[in-house]
Amino acid sequence: MFSIKDLSPFGALITASGDYDNINEIGADVLNNLLSQYKVLVFRGFKALPDPQYINFCESLGKLMYWEFGALLNVKMEQDPKNHIFSKGRVELHWDGAFAKQTPRINAFQCTVSSEDGRGGETLFVDTTRILKDIPSSQLEDWKNIKLSYSTEKKAHYGGSIDVNLIENHPHKGHSVIRFIEIENEDNQEVNPVQLSIKDLNHQPIESQETVQSITEILYDPKYMYQHQWVSGDYMLIDNNSVLHGRAKVEGNVNRHLKRVHIL
Repeated sequence: MFSIKDLSPFGALITASGDYDNINEIGADVLNNLLSQYKVLVFRGFKALPDPQYINFCESLGKLMYWEFGALLNVKMEQDPKNHIFSKGRVELHWDGAFAKQTPRINAFQCTVSSEDGRGGETLFVDTTRILKDIPSSQLEDWKNIKLSYSTEKKAHYGGSIDVNLIENHPHKGHSVIRFIEIENEDNQEVNPVQLSIKDLNHQPIESQETVQSITEILYDPKYMYQHQWVSGDYMLIDNNSVLHGRAKVEGNVNRHLKRVHIL
C-alpha cells in the first residue's frame, strides 16, 4: 500500500505504492502510531482531496479545532499580510495554539501548489524530544527552572499573553517537550512581533538575551532540525507538542498554497 523511508535527521516519508493512492485507506490507528514514532510524516504520491474530503480525513484522526475562519486555513503569501505567516519573511520557531485556549495535537497540511521559481521558504521542524535526551543533565535541570511569559497583539486569528515553563510534559504522551517561541525575527518587527520576559520558578528575573541565544543555537543545530522543501501534492502530519516549527525566508517568486487543519 505504501513504503516508508526515514528522513534526516528525523521524520518519515510515506510514498504511495501502485494503485493505493488514497490517503484515507491507511487508517487512523496506523497514522497515529506512525506519528508517535516519527513525529513528522510526509506523504507523497497520494491523490489530492477536495476540501470536504480533506477535512473528513483530518477528522478521522481526532476532533478538529475551529478558529474564527473555521477548521481549514489557506496559507498563501500576501502583499500586505496581517500575520507574518502569510508573508515571504522568516517565520520564527513556535508551536501552534500557543495563544489559544487549546493546543492542537496534530498539525495537518495539504500542499496544493508549490513552485520552484525562487529559493528558500523551507518549513523547519525541530524534534525537541531529541534535544532533551542529548543535553547534559545539569543543563536540563537549569532549563526546568525557566518560566517564559509571551505576549503579542492579536492582528489575525491569534494573540494575547501566556505563561509557560520551558520544559513541560507532552499533554497526550507524558514525555518532556520544549515550549519555546523564537522572538529574534528581523522579518517580523513591523507585522506582529512577540514580546518575552524570563523568570525562574521562584519568579526571579533571568538574563534573557544569553538564555534565549543558548536555547536558539541548540534548536537550529542540524542534528535536530528537518528542513522540508514542499512538492505539489504533499500531505504532512506533525506532532505539534513534540515538534517546534518555523519557515526559512522566501527569496524570489516562490508560490505556495498550503491547507492547514488543527486536530485536537
